[in-house]
Amino acid sequence: QAVVPETDSTSNVPKNGKKVYLTFDDGPSIYTGEILDILKENNVKATFFCVYNDDRSVWPYYNRIVEEGHTLGMHSYSHIYNKVYASRESFVEDVTAIHDFLFEQTGVDCKYYRFPGGSSNSVSNVDIQEFMEYLYSKGITYYDWNSLSGDAVDASLSAEQLNANIMEYVRNNAGDSMVLMHDLQNGYATVEGLQDLIDTLKSEGYEICPIDENTVPVQHVRYAGAS
Repeated sequence: QAVVPETDSTSNVPKNGKKVYLTFDDGPSIYTGEILDILKENNVKATFFCVYNDDRSVWPYYNRIVEEGHTLGMHSYSHIYNKVYASRESFVEDVTAIHDFLFEQTGVDCKYYRFPGGSSNSVSNVDIQEFMEYLYSKGITYYDWNSLSGDAVDASLSAEQLNANIMEYVRNNAGDSMVLMHDLQNGYATVEGLQDLIDTLKSEGYEICPIDENTVPVQHVRYAGAS
């Protein structure tokens, strides 16, 4: 039987104080609506690191993410590694393209970014610090993760396996958890397991939050020029 954590009556935040940030990369997809429905039913806010999708039928989801109180983040325009990371110029072009596209769709001046492959990726032809310097100059904060489901690594994993992977990290992280999941056309197990994941997190006393300006970034590689 799950033990209900004691809460502070003034804030209703679990005393363990651990926050969990559910983040979804690579969307929107044909499943974004289902993800948003589940989040809405549970009064949970998440973060979506979006790319450009040329399927216009999913474009309304960009707006719905914002309208329903979730955080909109950038995850590149093309998500093609050798294009995004070919040079500083190509990186700037890509960030500008996704920023401007999301602004056209939603009116949001997006200030949150997740590097394709993370800041510790080994595919970039350019020192990642150069890209970080550009983001920093634009007031854009990048976020990596310290918990992941593995949904983009192995498409055969079941919803139960994905959630078990996430909870293993969440329970063992010393502080808050930034959970990496994906909003993919070919990855329905993430959607299938979302309700159970939310139930488990709530039953164990975690506070589920969207990224905002007060969120301490999880970063695999730090920007050397940061104060």
